[in-house]
Amino acid sequence: MKPEKQNLIRDLLDEQSNACREATLLAGGRVLRARRWRRHAVQTLAAITVLGVAAISLQRMLTPQPAAVGIASQPAVPEKKPLPVQSVTDAELLAMFPDTPVCLATLENGQKRLIFLRPGDAEKFVGRL
Repeated sequence: MKPEKQNLIRDLLDEQSNACREATLLAGGRVLRARRWRRHAVQTLAAITVLGVAAISLQRMLTPQPAAVGIASQPAVPEKKPLPVQSVTDAELLAMFPDTPVCLATLENGQKRLIFLRPGDAEKFVGRL
């Protein structure tokens, strides 16, 4: 008998080779399942990326862009005139804060400053400018 036939008969009748064959098939199945899962994940990620890029580009196309400055079709914006400044005398300024201790100090450079003597009055009346 030829050695190939002897090896074939020995492989067919050997009990341990069946266990080895099953272990090989299980390991191969695991490897193939992992490859299939990886391929599916890459395809899904590619599809999501393409959809995201398409959505962003569509949104940019539909968003109105601001018109360039100097185009004649734009209506002229009327210029806002500054509000006229009204002067207040020292007595009128002090009268605006009744029952509150305040003083009006003149600085060396000629500017006048309103000073609140109680700590919380400045935030209460003037706030942030």
